[in-house]
Amino acid sequence: MSVFTNTSKDRRLALRVGAFMVMALVLAGLVVMLIGQETHLFEKQVLYRTYFAGVDGLSEHSPVWLNGLEVGRVDGVGFPTAPGEKRMEVRLKLGAEYASRIRADSVAQLSSMGVLGDKAVNITLGSLDQPPLAENGVIPSEGGGDVAAMLRGASKVLEDAVVVSATLRKAAEAYADPAMAQDVAAGVRSLRHLIEEVEKGDGLLHALIYDKDTGREVRTLVANASRTAMRMDRAVARVDSLLGEVEHGQGTAHALIYGQDGVNALKELGSAAGQLAGLLEDAKTNPDGAVHQLVYGSAGNMLSDLGSAAADIKQITAMVARGEGSLGGILKDPTVYEDLRQVVGNVKRNRLMRALVRFAIDNNDNVQYVGRPLSPQDAAARQAIGGSGPEPTLVPLPVPSGKNP
Repeated sequence: MSVFTNTSKDRRLALRVGAFMVMALVLAGLVVMLIGQETHLFEKQVLYRTYFAGVDGLSEHSPVWLNGLEVGRVDGVGFPTAPGEKRMEVRLKLGAEYASRIRADSVAQLSSMGVLGDKAVNITLGSLDQPPLAENGVIPSEGGGDVAAMLRGASKVLEDAVVVSATLRKAAEAYADPAMAQDVAAGVRSLRHLIEEVEKGDGLLHALIYDKDTGREVRTLVANASRTAMRMDRAVARVDSLLGEVEHGQGTAHALIYGQDGVNALKELGSAAGQLAGLLEDAKTNPDGAVHQLVYGSAGNMLSDLGSAAADIKQITAMVARGEGSLGGILKDPTVYEDLRQVVGNVKRNRLMRALVRFAIDNNDNVQYVGRPLSPQDAAARQAIGGSGPEPTLVPLPVPSGKNP
């Protein structure tokens, strides 16, 4: 039998069923529209990716915000597909109408949705001078605010506060000890006595603080110390300048230290030291040398000879002082001087005497042997090195042609 009968009862039942179906369809449409509006199901969407070190609290269908305004949903959370990436990959679906606001400098952050730990992804607006990010592009990410992390930090702060309070309590208990109180009181009394002694005593601190003369002396001492320091600075500057001149100048010190002359001088000094060492060794080991006799031999004979020579010199000088002898007569007797002067003058005026003097000067070696026979030893000595030469020949004396003037 057909549902649509001609009877009124069947007609009413059919109307009720139809109305119910229509209402169900309308309600279903409204629900679908609401869900689609909430999930942007009927909008064109654009896919982006981003990466976070941790995704706790984030799941599929978590909201995506653009500066706080919901513009999409999280499409998936999983392990990274990009090679070398260690962070977790999050896929975002945004409405196409908001894609133009996602720029190259936009940044994705994890934001907390409440104390329960649910998370959302918040994207910052990009700059207008930056190009829009292409579809399926990667949005740079950074750490954002995390209530759980904040709670963990607050818990750590509370733990530290508990530790600090326990430490303060222990310190307070230590100060509450009667022995500690007595020690503190004794320290305060000692400090008070010290201050009274400084104020009323005669010590150095009292003089420094209350005595004006001592203060002036201290200021003078400080000024002198300052001047001394300045002089020392100048001296150090001079020494530094001198060292710089030695290092970079052209003087003897630079040549000795940095040049080849210093090496040569050291070599010559070493050679001289070696020669001196040889002389000293020879003087030490050669018993016949004069230096050996002076240092290692008996000096009695030498001292006696020196004493005798000194006595003879003293006697001679005494005779000269008394006018004895030729030298004494020359020095003391004026007549001797006049006679010598006259003789010298006569020699100058007499041509024969001048010739004899000139002959004696020119033939000194021969004149000293005139009238003395030569021995074989003298002849050999004259022929040897340092001798006076061969046997002299007799030379006739010149005879002046004129008379004495």
